[in-house]
Amino acid sequence: MMGMSSCKKDMTEINKTNPNQFSDSDPTLMITGAELANVIVNEGEAARLAGIFAGHFNGYDRQFISYAQYNMTSGDFNSPWSNLYTEGIAQCRLIEAKAAKANNKSLLGVAMINEAQLLLAASGLWGDIPDKEACNDAISNPKFDKMSDVTKHCIALLDSAANLTSGTAYSAAFAGSFDWAEVANTLKARAYLRMGDYAGALAAAKNGVSAGADMYANHSTESPGAWNLYYDFLDWNRGGYISCDGAPIVGMLDTASTSSKNNAKTDETARFDYYFLADNYTPLDPNMYTGIFAPTSNFAMVSYVENELIMAECYVRGGDNANALFHLNNVRKEHEANYGGYKAYVLSDFGPTAMVKGASETLALGREIMVEKYVSLFGQLEPFCDLRRTKNAIGIKPYAGTSLPGCFMVPQDEINANTNAPKGGSLFDVLELFK
Repeated sequence: MMGMSSCKKDMTEINKTNPNQFSDSDPTLMITGAELANVIVNEGEAARLAGIFAGHFNGYDRQFISYAQYNMTSGDFNSPWSNLYTEGIAQCRLIEAKAAKANNKSLLGVAMINEAQLLLAASGLWGDIPDKEACNDAISNPKFDKMSDVTKHCIALLDSAANLTSGTAYSAAFAGSFDWAEVANTLKARAYLRMGDYAGALAAAKNGVSAGADMYANHSTESPGAWNLYYDFLDWNRGGYISCDGAPIVGMLDTASTSSKNNAKTDETARFDYYFLADNYTPLDPNMYTGIFAPTSNFAMVSYVENELIMAECYVRGGDNANALFHLNNVRKEHEANYGGYKAYVLSDFGPTAMVKGASETLALGREIMVEKYVSLFGQLEPFCDLRRTKNAIGIKPYAGTSLPGCFMVPQDEINANTNAPKGGSLFDVLELFK
């Protein structure tokens, strides 16, 4: 009888617990979900739309034809906003609180870096966004913070994080021999560029991602849910919806184009073939089979090439053409190893009558640096940010009208749920830091 009574008591206690209702979670497990949200934001729908606006892609079928004509509504931006906040920033902040309580400094730093990258993505696309009051259950209508304030917050997050973590701790969603502290510094350099603080960007980039230490989204497994997100869209789910046919980036790499960046020291043939695939779903697809968006192609989240080109831009803006050229040539050396066809430039290659033409050596070199960054970061968010930050200095032609889009529209879901959400904005509004 005693055994039966004990058994009955145990069953009663068990029945008080709902196995389907989770009360808590281990932050060391939660971080992978937050990182995957970061990947989705940087490689998913937001990246595809930014790529169309930047001239990396063109719309070819269904709603993407309208998107490429810049005919969009607030509802078209609901999905990436949800990815950012619900799956990304909210989870990062939960993890940070748990990590701080457990005195797990490394995990805290990793969560802060992911949060900063997500916030930089959001502010770079939407401008003013909820930050200080975001993801707080006690605040149902979070205020929208200024783009500049969000950017400053990201710099502070990254400063703290770089002192808390290093190596590749807690990085299940990522691949590469990267170092978290280097990643934090390159992200900080991105932020300083948007602020127009080129000295700050240069100082951060000097401690940024080094050669061979890129951080990638991990797509090493060829299966649905694990493979490259561009491949998933371009071939598995929505073949033919977007194309590169007519996209400005194509002419830059095409030897037959008048806008080509090919010259006596630059042969873009191999990179063209790595980026593009002819006569598949469309006349010219992004290369989703044997190239940059193949199923098991890891996607660059933060890279050495970007970091070097940030330094090159900062040096040329500061009048130090020799150092600007040094870092541009570092990128060309990287491309030579990956594609072949790149010889080192010398300063006499730039100028009014030189091989790479411009009104002056400085202007010709500066444009080459920005064109190289635009091409090198194919499919990433930053080229859309750079175009607006530099007032379209490299002259990308819009698909419709006379101006490229200036931002993502505030999502309809946010307008419906948050009384503080701005209303009446357009796709062509100019963001605070890009005016």
